[in-house]
Amino acid sequence: MRRIALYISLALLLVAGCTPHEDDTEFEGDVVIAYLCSLADDSSQRIKSDVWIEGSVVLNDKLGETYKSFVLYDTTAGISVKVDVENVDRVVPLYSKVRIRCEGLYIGREGERVVLGAEPMGEYVTDRIPESEIMNRMEVVTEVDANCREVLMAVGDVGMDDMFGYIRIEGVALVEEEVGMTWCDADYRERPFDSSLRHFTDGRDTLTVALLNRCHYATGHIPEDIVTLVGVVDCYDGEPILRLSDRRVLTESNPNIQ
Repeated sequence: MRRIALYISLALLLVAGCTPHEDDTEFEGDVVIAYLCSLADDSSQRIKSDVWIEGSVVLNDKLGETYKSFVLYDTTAGISVKVDVENVDRVVPLYSKVRIRCEGLYIGREGERVVLGAEPMGEYVTDRIPESEIMNRMEVVTEVDANCREVLMAVGDVGMDDMFGYIRIEGVALVEEEVGMTWCDADYRERPFDSSLRHFTDGRDTLTVALLNRCHYATGHIPEDIVTLVGVVDCYDGEPILRLSDRRVLTESNPNIQ
């Protein structure tokens, strides 16, 4: 799934229905998310063109798995969108198809993450889009995007190039040292926004799963079976990790949600 670099180099071919500016560096109309990501760097960039992106919401706060943000994914790439809303799932439901008008928003990189949001007022490259602006910028096209599909990957193939990709990992088990543990550490009530880390292995490589301690299943025990994990690639301490989407931990006995 290491395709962001390819889409950056081929953005001219992949952007449908767009008109280039005179300097041939930005477009107008519908663009793929990978093209929008190619505009980001470590500084804050204001999007001046009438650019729209469309994709599936593959991670939000429905089960407390992220906070005041959601990940929009369109198979070319994913991007984190910051919003100043307490209940994001009420506004942009998980698995819905959403269109966003990007003109006037800001884009940048926070480490390896590409983020989209409002004009920055502090140390971050973007701030959260005010709730009052969301309805004018975002349209829920369908409540459930039937074309939303995760990409099957092997543990050893997950890398930083897959940032905010929506993936599926099959045939892994919790590492022996963590058997019997809950998803999050016991002090989750005192530090509700810290991440807890758990580790799954396919017998050869190990994948780190990170969850906010405020997630709804923080005190739930982790299955000890062979499982399939579905979620979004993120990073922690410079390494790729997985954030679960909608608590999607699948087993042979329970092929839905554990």
